[in-house]
Amino acid sequence: MYTVSVNAIIIDFDGTIADSFEHVLEFLLSQAGRRLEDVTPEERQQLKGLSMKDLALKVGIPSWRLPLVYFRGKAVMAKRMHATPMFDGVQELLARLNDEQYQMYIMSSNSRRNINRFLAEHGLGGYFKRVYGNAGWFGKGPALKKALKQNGLQAATTVYVGDEVRDLIGAQYAGMPSIAVSWGFGSEEQLLRYKPTILARSPAELQKALIDWGQTY
Repeated sequence: MYTVSVNAIIIDFDGTIADSFEHVLEFLLSQAGRRLEDVTPEERQQLKGLSMKDLALKVGIPSWRLPLVYFRGKAVMAKRMHATPMFDGVQELLARLNDEQYQMYIMSSNSRRNINRFLAEHGLGGYFKRVYGNAGWFGKGPALKKALKQNGLQAATTVYVGDEVRDLIGAQYAGMPSIAVSWGFGSEEQLLRYKPTILARSPAELQKALIDWGQTY
């Protein structure tokens, strides 16, 4: 199935490892002068399939305010890291990948401090060689290229795993294969339009894809 094996994995954080949708939605609504309890179940379902940027625009935050909201959001999230759950099955996935001795990194628009706090609380701090925070609210491609160079990684043998369209666009920019996960911010339909190398619908599917990909064919 694969022409080359993969030995390094760069993983997104919010929506891929951390189930932070409720916290992000509540914060963005507050920035738009709205309350979480006023969102109907139907509207919530529509919002669930949007990227963070599109989610902000959809709830009523004008595009010119996005940079300020982005930086303010990281400070708010710092206070909520202890209450942010991990997606079911992700802890077991990361433990297996660590056992298999994959080189693992995190690349996220969230802050490095927030991510490290979350990893420490869940006992995952030793799994990752490096955490890249504050990366690419408006594009992750350059940050991914820089990470590849800094760590001596080859684009063809490093996969980026994420839940949003901007993750897939970033991987394409960096010349990397990508795995889109459908349990985060982006909808499956939306993700498939950007042609990820693989779509995983559960952590178990993601684990199988990565372990299989790590074999030599």
